[in-house]
Amino acid sequence: MHFDEFKNRLFLISDYSVPYIYCMDNSIKKLLPARIISALDKLDCQRVYEIRLRQSGVSVNYGGRFFGLSDIGLCSVGFKVSAAEIEDVVLKASGFSIYAVNDQIKNGFLSLSSGVRIGICGEVVDGKTIKNFTSLNIRFPHEVKGCADKVVSIIAKSRGCYNTLIVSPPGCGKTTLLRDLIRQLSDKGNNVLVADERYEIAAYHGGASLDVGKNTDVISGGAKSFAFNQGIRYMRPDVLAADEIMSDEDIKSVQSACAGGVNVIATLHASGSDFKHRFGDSGLIERIVVLSDKGGPGHIEGVFDGKYGRIA
Repeated sequence: MHFDEFKNRLFLISDYSVPYIYCMDNSIKKLLPARIISALDKLDCQRVYEIRLRQSGVSVNYGGRFFGLSDIGLCSVGFKVSAAEIEDVVLKASGFSIYAVNDQIKNGFLSLSSGVRIGICGEVVDGKTIKNFTSLNIRFPHEVKGCADKVVSIIAKSRGCYNTLIVSPPGCGKTTLLRDLIRQLSDKGNNVLVADERYEIAAYHGGASLDVGKNTDVISGGAKSFAFNQGIRYMRPDVLAADEIMSDEDIKSVQSACAGGVNVIATLHASGSDFKHRFGDSGLIERIVVLSDKGGPGHIEGVFDGKYGRIA
């Protein structure tokens, strides 16, 4: 498809019948060079999912597809940015104190109060920090109330929910769907505990920036293992929710919680049947929601039971 034809079609795509609540506020704009802000102002901000800053050029994930960003808006080759400009974004995002947020930086990201996460690349120093920043990936959360309507009735029980994995490759809307499931289960009267390791689900900085429901407790910034162990012990949740189950330790934490009678909803980066090899046939996972980006992030490919039989 020709670039201009695709660009025009983007404005006709509507993934959801409910409005977005979009998180590119003025605090984000203060981080970026003026020419990038001017170019972003030419776009429909609800469709900007990521901005990638590289010295080779700026690109945006717009409606699920990547384009360059220049003074005309979307293009083939984007603005070039300098190493100093990239460092300046990190410095501003840290509140002008790299040391204060180094625990995040050494793990390759920075979280902002609005739920925005900045992925950081550069030179790793003995696992203690990252310096000489080379590129950034600024990811914007999109709160889409109602996007879980089609699946909440399949995973909810009279109390709690079935143990559920939301599975897809990166960028397909797992966190957005998870957040709305949390909100709906919480508002139905379930006590939900959120392990928000990277401040992306609730974006809790002195208060939740994103709506995760009226009966939800949030543990922010700590390892998932902390929330799954201490959180279960002291908060006694009906449902425990976590994003981006990645390590063997994360998987063991999920399995332990499920085996202990706590209902779990979690997301997992995987494609096709890859997720089967991560959790196997333990019987602990009872529902699997598979997403793709067909027509845009958030497309539900199907809902399966714990034996991988299709439910919907």
